[in-house]
Amino acid sequence: MRSASLQDDFGVLKETILSSCRPGPVYYYANPGNWGDALIRYATLRIFDDINLRYTELKKIQRPKWALPWIGTVIFGGGGAWCRFWDHSDMVEKLRKEFRCKVIILPSTFEHPLPFPRTLFFTRDKYESRRAMPQALFCHDMVFYLENSLPPLNSEPGSGKGFFFRTDIESSGKIPIPAENIDLSKQGNHFSEAGPFFDAINRFAAIYTDRLHVAIAGCLLHKEVHIYPGGYFKNRAVYLSSIKDHFDNVHFHENFDLYLDP
Repeated sequence: MRSASLQDDFGVLKETILSSCRPGPVYYYANPGNWGDALIRYATLRIFDDINLRYTELKKIQRPKWALPWIGTVIFGGGGAWCRFWDHSDMVEKLRKEFRCKVIILPSTFEHPLPFPRTLFFTRDKYESRRAMPQALFCHDMVFYLENSLPPLNSEPGSGKGFFFRTDIESSGKIPIPAENIDLSKQGNHFSEAGPFFDAINRFAAIYTDRLHVAIAGCLLHKEVHIYPGGYFKNRAVYLSSIKDHFDNVHFHENFDLYLDP
């Protein structure tokens, strides 16, 4: 680790959540997605606990019968839900109509502007997302909050190369997928346990991936990490914003040769 702790940058996010969520009630809706989104959810709930935030987690977009309209805040989980491949705008609109209260969207990647009123946005990169959403605040991807508090691991640090390339529509389509590839993120969803995800990565010494949260988990486990572009700018932007100046032995590759050392 080379520069100040990433934790220093979560202070603004914590203070903003606490100040914006007065008075309550507060509702949290996790960004729906794959196993990588489960890491975001796990880290988000850890932050809520650390700041003693009282909240109700929503499993579906429906206001509880006891909830009063026009009062409170809905927090929508961070992630990559605002691009050409995935767009959860309809979910936020449903939350806004159902609850009719303030909305906070936690650190996300934005490929295009979002015009939601009464909404506070956080971006997780300082580059393309900030240009698309100049009014947004910056904070690292929520999973970086686990820098010093990973979930318990059941595996010892391993050896060899682990290949974790995506096989869905967000793939660049330029990477020759190795036979031993594991598209780990597709093996769970946003409610899956976080520990086994870290365990799967911990079994290797070097990680090769275009999955952002595989790369982040590899960084937090102090692995040798090789990050490759996906279908848009997300990986490079987060690498420059949160990884390049904070973690050693992590490499971003614009080319797609998987087997040569940089």
